[in-house]
Amino acid sequence: MYLRADYRRIWFGNASANLADGITFIALPLLATTVTENPIAIAGLAFAYSFSRIFSVLGVGVLVDRVDRRRLAYLANFSRAGMFVVLTGLVLLDAAPIATLYLVYAVMGVIETMADGAARALLPQAVPPDGLDKANSQIAGTQLVIDEFIGPPLGGLLFAMAAFAPSALNAIAFAAAGLAFWRLRGDYIITPTEMGKPRASVRADIREGAVWAMRHRIVRLLIALSGITCVAYMIPFSYLVLYAQEELGLDGTGYGLLLAFSALGGLAGSFVAPRLRKRIGYGWSMFAALITGAASFAVISLTTNLVVVAIALAVYIAHAVVWGIMATTVRQRATPNAMMGRIGSLDGFMGLIGLALGAVMGGLLASGLGYRTPFAIAGAFFAAGAVLCFISIRSLREWEDNNVHAAMSDVN
Repeated sequence: MYLRADYRRIWFGNASANLADGITFIALPLLATTVTENPIAIAGLAFAYSFSRIFSVLGVGVLVDRVDRRRLAYLANFSRAGMFVVLTGLVLLDAAPIATLYLVYAVMGVIETMADGAARALLPQAVPPDGLDKANSQIAGTQLVIDEFIGPPLGGLLFAMAAFAPSALNAIAFAAAGLAFWRLRGDYIITPTEMGKPRASVRADIREGAVWAMRHRIVRLLIALSGITCVAYMIPFSYLVLYAQEELGLDGTGYGLLLAFSALGGLAGSFVAPRLRKRIGYGWSMFAALITGAASFAVISLTTNLVVVAIALAVYIAHAVVWGIMATTVRQRATPNAMMGRIGSLDGFMGLIGLALGAVMGGLLASGLGYRTPFAIAGAFFAAGAVLCFISIRSLREWEDNNVHAAMSDVN
């Protein structure tokens, strides 16, 4: 299916922002090590980033449903570009203490939440319903390549050349993303008239979205599964580097190669996802993905053979990409346009809480049970999600049939 020009602009905007994110993932922690060697202080950067996202995501969802989403997307990216211009100057002046980096991480978390929320809400307005599988697959595949293969190595290389270079390139990348969203030509404004009533308070809007989501059996299922899968993901990934060192005997280079190989599974998943959905539908595709995730973690818990573990991790990442594409597309197709921001923020909120709980559980389980057993426990979480999905298969099939018929009626 041909996807129109506005989709290509959204794709480029996402890709350019992802490049900056991948560079930031490596470069800012490296920059932090030049001002402090305290591991707690450096770990605090991730806390500042996560804390700001958790406490802003619901309000951002309301904002996405109230304003011109195109404008929000380009202003958020231009703001990130400006922030990195300032940071570049501070680094050149040797005036970037750890407190400044905390502030950058916290602000970055809030603005990234805005940019991501706006981009996710823009996509269903720029792409017809039957094109969302393809669009989400292409965006997921591109993000994986940039985040895993391009951004981090480029960030490390630039930092080795000059400490200010990663921030300077980030400013350019975010500016390019902002320009791409600025060039969108569709109508992306959600008005109170569209919502059928005068504008309420932020709290009332959040409550309205939560009530609607809890009453919609498919969206309610997706939000619950978002929390479960994020807990399962983070349990082993919170200490994966230690597992690779102690159980697999890998050094830093070996660990990087292991992650790079596993990312290849994600590329396969982005290719398979739309084809799998056409063959067996959304419900069975999500169920198959969750079962695959459970099985891959179960295999890892039973062996330390490097080849087997590498393949199992690649299969796991493939499952994660398929699951993410299916869940995102179903949520986008099931959610009214006027609520796209709030429902996406509820899903994101549950995911962030799940990641935080999974990180705590992973550390505690690894300390008490060793590095392999938590994989089995995480696999059990995925299995529980698969059971929940299986119980809802009929509802998913009914929703999909009704959704397809409605889409065909709109076309005719």
